[in-house]
Amino acid sequence: MTHLVAYASALGSTREVAQRVASRMEVALGDVDCRSVEEVGSVSGYEAIVVGSAIHNQAWLPPALLFLSRNGPELGKRSVWAFSVGMADALPKPFRQRGAAIQQERLARVLSERVPLRGHRVFSGVYRASQMPTPLRFLFRLAGGRFGDLRDWTAIDAWTDQIIALLQKLDSSL
Repeated sequence: MTHLVAYASALGSTREVAQRVASRMEVALGDVDCRSVEEVGSVSGYEAIVVGSAIHNQAWLPPALLFLSRNGPELGKRSVWAFSVGMADALPKPFRQRGAAIQQERLARVLSERVPLRGHRVFSGVYRASQMPTPLRFLFRLAGGRFGDLRDWTAIDAWTDQIIALLQKLDSSL
């Protein structure tokens, strides 16, 4: 059966994470579609779904939330994982670990209220100085904030491998 990796991306970082997840899944599982949530009409033809969104203002992007609402009943019949791409690793060092934990807990709770999830992970994305007004950029750097590509591809691959292993186990038990 076909698997779906769907995403909502504001500036491209989340799309690239989704493409990495889909490519890795395709090598191990075969047919995987990777599409924007806005391009997915129905999830009824998919065995399992991985859905991700960029985080803006501590929440998923509206198209991703609409995707969950619109497809909620069908998603409830499938194995679903979620990932979020935010800026926890960009925060000043004293706030990184706590910020990531708060974000993980809050988003997992909100998302699982909409769809039963097999798992959820928060990853850091790409955070550019140009995304922030100049005065705030100066204060952010002064406080120890970081800009750049903060994606941890090793962690993303490991999480994807966990999903693959579970899907292979489910397929072999059928």
